[in-house]
Amino acid sequence: MLFDDKFLCNFINSEDYNFIMPAAHDAFNMLESRNGPGCDMLGWLDCFNLHTKKILEIAEYIRANSQIVIIIGIGGSFLGAKAAIDFLGLDNFNNNNKIYFLGNTMDPEPLLNVLNKSQDKDVFLLVISKSGSTLEIMSAFQVLLNFMIGKYKQNFNKKMVIITNKTRGFLREFVNIYNCESFEIPENIGGRYSILTPAALLPIAIAGGNITKILDGAASVITEFKNFDFKNNICLKYAIIRNILYKKNKLIEILVSYNQRLLYFLLWWQQLFAESEGKNNKGIFPTYLLFSRDLHSMGQFIQEGSKICFETVICVENLKTDVKIDDSFYQKYINFTKNKSFNYINSQILDATIRAHTQGGTPCGLIKLKDFSEKELGKVVFFFEKSCAISAYILGVNPFNQPGVEEYKKNIHI
Repeated sequence: MLFDDKFLCNFINSEDYNFIMPAAHDAFNMLESRNGPGCDMLGWLDCFNLHTKKILEIAEYIRANSQIVIIIGIGGSFLGAKAAIDFLGLDNFNNNNKIYFLGNTMDPEPLLNVLNKSQDKDVFLLVISKSGSTLEIMSAFQVLLNFMIGKYKQNFNKKMVIITNKTRGFLREFVNIYNCESFEIPENIGGRYSILTPAALLPIAIAGGNITKILDGAASVITEFKNFDFKNNICLKYAIIRNILYKKNKLIEILVSYNQRLLYFLLWWQQLFAESEGKNNKGIFPTYLLFSRDLHSMGQFIQEGSKICFETVICVENLKTDVKIDDSFYQKYINFTKNKSFNYINSQILDATIRAHTQGGTPCGLIKLKDFSEKELGKVVFFFEKSCAISAYILGVNPFNQPGVEEYKKNIHI
């Protein structure tokens, strides 16, 4: 993967870099020496040597003994797995069998739809919650637990896996009582940083992804991101650039993709940066857009609206699928697309849009991924996780807590 900053040169100068370097150096050292705020939550820096044998064994058992896998999770217990599965193009496992994600909304319709589809199917249930007490997850779990007991009687516990805290919480107690298969979410890894743990790796393996290659990909960039080298450490560079732009009143970062498969990856990124940086009345507001779809709705604002945004475009270079536009009966009228492919046109739109937006006053950085492979997925996940931690430290906040998340719950009366 690469980070191309050539379109940013008109927005950032050497004085900007010189001004922020002391804070960036301190932030980088805090993370590397593990003595900054939240330093007890840095387990994600060390999970590349994860023993995957049990994950692979359980995943293969589930693949062979289920037609539908229902995964209950929300936030970091859902977005990472969904993002990775979509990134790898693994919507179905074993050709026609399906994975459904529930427990991420209190809207009953998704739950009812999956229950209806599951009546005459062999079902396996995964429950993912570090705390074991999240309202949306536990509400869905109660309904689905009753469904599983009705369907499998005393053997219901053989048809589910619980991924939760190692020693505490309701779900861990449930595992101990009913002897369910389980995995732990390490105490020193927060949900939004858990994509390289069983919380996401088991669903990915069930879907058919090669989790060893994902971990290898993440491990392959450790050395590359280890040194305070602005020129070569793209992880550091991205963190520094976004903080410079923030100081220039660019308050909103838009992560843009031109590939539908990256939609949930954008959502995972949004949670990662929103929960890590949005504290103490500080933080860049992270949002996302899918182009060229959203060029026809948001493009006008980005081009000519208030200049409070910057864009980070993430593109994938070597795509295996494409459609070529051949001769048409109506070629007299639409001949401009003749013999062109969708990917070619998409790449031209990408290039033209970056140039237009930068000329219009919106800074654009470009992240280039080699392909939609497991190894590249591991690289880009670790890239964003480490960049996010450095960026938050530069900003002066703890990247690993989220005290504000609980505030709305105080007003719920059930």
